[in-house]
Amino acid sequence: MNPYPSDAGKKVVLAGLLEYFAHRHGADSVHYIHVGPMGDTFPTAVTTVSGPRTHEAMWQVLTRTTTGRASLQESLLRSPRTGAEIRHALGRLRPDVIVYDTLRMAQYAGETGATQQICYLDDLFSERYSTMLRTAAQYPEIDIAPLGNFAAFVPSLLRPIAGHRRGWQTLLAVERRLVRRGEDRMPHRLDRALLISEPEARTLRARTGLGDDRIMSVPPLLREPARRPRRPSEDPTYVFLGQLSLPHNDDGLRSFLGVVWPLVLAAEPRARLRIIGRSPRDGLTEAAAAHGDSVFFEGFVPDLGEALGSATAMVNHLRFGSGIKLKVIEALGHALPVVSTPIGAHGIDSGDGSGLLVGETPESFASHLLSLTDATRNAEYSEAALSHFTRAYARDAVMASYDRAFAAA
Repeated sequence: MNPYPSDAGKKVVLAGLLEYFAHRHGADSVHYIHVGPMGDTFPTAVTTVSGPRTHEAMWQVLTRTTTGRASLQESLLRSPRTGAEIRHALGRLRPDVIVYDTLRMAQYAGETGATQQICYLDDLFSERYSTMLRTAAQYPEIDIAPLGNFAAFVPSLLRPIAGHRRGWQTLLAVERRLVRRGEDRMPHRLDRALLISEPEARTLRARTGLGDDRIMSVPPLLREPARRPRRPSEDPTYVFLGQLSLPHNDDGLRSFLGVVWPLVLAAEPRARLRIIGRSPRDGLTEAAAAHGDSVFFEGFVPDLGEALGSATAMVNHLRFGSGIKLKVIEALGHALPVVSTPIGAHGIDSGDGSGLLVGETPESFASHLLSLTDATRNAEYSEAALSHFTRAYARDAVMASYDRAFAAA
């Protein structure tokens, strides 16, 4: 995956890892091997290798996935030709540390002479798929779009399967089992496995029997927001932030407008909701219009500092999804309290002094939002949010975390 532009969670993490290694060891000492063509702008040296051709991918699916030897995501990115080019590049570069991007690339790990071979797993995909299957059963109306960003790697012959609910549910159940097997084997083969979420790191440690020296969580390295005094508007104003074409954002906003926002308006008619994000799906603006002038679509906003600095709180009403939500961390960095569902808060500390409130029901979610209209309480949670960001996600904290993760280097 090309980390640039860093417009998605995993790309942000990969870009942060590159920045870390360049900062610690110099950009000339960092090299990126990418499967497939790349753009010209990149902060380090790059080697591109050929990706699998369609017939190679289909053969791997037939001989490896259908026989239970490898997950679909591994098979679709496996090719003897790709593996040979990667081995050739590593032989030429002779790296001290190799970081593989998830299981898809870690399958190419072998004898390299490197001091460390590390896999950045991102999420536990087996847990992600379990959540998708549970959500599909609980909310049959949701368009989960199971392929997500991986659709680009799937041959066109296989994509129609994901368009049929029964087809992708069956496929996802099989893939969950195969991916879990790969996740459990990989940490025993490499020196270390890294995840974005500490709860998922604990899960994998329990599944493999390995300690926290072999399986660790690492936070994303984000650009720290410019420090501005917070001036919440007099009328309670909430912000929903996210690309509206994504199924989990679309569903989260629709469900919020349907079951939570009416409760907020009944108690506080002055409340306003600012929706920041591009490309709303069909029907979303109509769903918002039912609430009159209390809801505003603002599209892309170049200066989030103003929007977040004047808001009462951020709304993160997600019913499905996976991984840490970077927009929550960004809000904390702006000292903005966040009200979230448990899924939206996954992997982020939501205890006392975190600035993050979790509502499990429409009533509790609305109650949290309304409680933050009190100026004193809002200021307390604002201070807690910024403190949370500073201790867990500020540059120095993240760099120290990466130092621990790559200590042997």
